[in-house]
Amino acid sequence: MTYAVDEISMPESLEAAGAEQFLEYAAVRNAVETHTLGTGLLSMAPPEILAEYRDNPHRVRRHFVVRDDGRIVGRGMVTLRPHVPDNGAYLMVDVLPSHRGRGIGAAILRTVEQAAVESAAHVLKVAVPHSAAPGGERLASPTGFGDVSAADAGVRFLTSHGYALEQITRISTLDTAAAAVPRVSAGPGADHRVITWVGPTPAGWVGHLAVLRTRMSTDAPSAGLVAVADPWDAARIREHDERIAGSGRTMLTAAVEHVPSGALVGFSELICSDAGTVAIQEDTLVLRERRGRRLGTALKLATTDLLLRHAPEVEAVVTWNAEENRPMLDVNEAMGFRAIGYEGGWQKRV
Repeated sequence: MTYAVDEISMPESLEAAGAEQFLEYAAVRNAVETHTLGTGLLSMAPPEILAEYRDNPHRVRRHFVVRDDGRIVGRGMVTLRPHVPDNGAYLMVDVLPSHRGRGIGAAILRTVEQAAVESAAHVLKVAVPHSAAPGGERLASPTGFGDVSAADAGVRFLTSHGYALEQITRISTLDTAAAAVPRVSAGPGADHRVITWVGPTPAGWVGHLAVLRTRMSTDAPSAGLVAVADPWDAARIREHDERIAGSGRTMLTAAVEHVPSGALVGFSELICSDAGTVAIQEDTLVLRERRGRRLGTALKLATTDLLLRHAPEVEAVVTWNAEENRPMLDVNEAMGFRAIGYEGGWQKRV
């Protein structure tokens, strides 16, 4: 069959025109992720999804759908950062399990690829969850760390369309009630101190955090994926903070200050839904030149303590870590994180 791929716009709010269509689009996103991972831990509430899917000054997103009998059964998304065009475009294709094998995914992929290329993207990237199914034929990461099932639907789809697996990221969850918090030798040392805050970044730390977020784009493991510096400034920090706060979510942040210089040299951030029981681990970074001092451990412990104090109703934390990032995986495993799935970092040059 031939399926029409239609572009849609995100509504201004959940009460505005187009909200009903958006809710259906968001439901497809949640349904596909839940089916792939076998858990609804990563489901997001509509206000949270809308905040992330709408354009902002630093990110442009285009959205496409395929309908069957008037109902959205597949979706596609193109993410562009116009201020860093060399970083390429991120693509996403989701098709409900009940409608796979009919050419819907291929039709959406052709559309989002064309949209990306027309926007002058020379590198196409896909970050997609894969199941944690063991055994069978495996596709190994070229980093030498981790593999995924060659029979996974996402793996078969991407390899058949010319994408190369570049990196595997482990998706892990922590049961907060049973968290093992290794406090011994976790202090940051005399030259460093850990500070924490809830909500938007305090004014005195905005500039410092902008430096850290910029370094996140180059210091975090990226394997063979094209990675260029993605600059942050004070305005971008404030826009990010306001977007999170305005979507029914709260940021919990820990940072490490190098006391002699007064500069922040690391940070870790959790985001929890004001109405949910799952916290999402966002960025964690220690500057490359400050590593080897157990600062990462101190940051993870600080955010966990902050979470337990500020949001005791949260039952689980979900985090993503590159399989080659063994130092951070060691910290997480010691705390009780367990793998629930894997995210493949795929790439195609055009």
